[in-house]
Amino acid sequence: MQDVQIKLTAKHLVEGNWDASTHHYEGKCVQKATSWYVTYKEHMEGAGEVSTTLKLSDKALTLIRQGGVSTRQQFENGVSTQSTYQSPYGPFAMETHTNKLRVQYENELPVLIEIAYQLWMNEQYSGEHELRIELGK
Repeated sequence: MQDVQIKLTAKHLVEGNWDASTHHYEGKCVQKATSWYVTYKEHMEGAGEVSTTLKLSDKALTLIRQGGVSTRQQFENGVSTQSTYQSPYGPFAMETHTNKLRVQYENELPVLIEIAYQLWMNEQYSGEHELRIELGK
């Protein structure tokens, strides 16, 4: 297990304009069997501290959050997945359609993850989203 610096940039298309936010975290990265796991803690407004795990396998990335909110969101190129987002305000049905999942490796370590997806919450279209996750030492 090794320490990593995580730079996460989240973008959301709102009324024709991209709204972006960038967050920095300290986390851990470890390989188990054929998957990579990146773990870190984030503070979410209204939910407090949340433990986040990114599970990166050959064809998919699973985002797991536990704490003030909990969810298990899967991203796989061209695939729609359904899950539940449990918030302090109650559960939300969530559907994700992944348009792009791209992972860049250096020396067999994941260093860049890019995801573009469409999101529906309780069957309401929530828009286009993009995540860029940079991992460094």
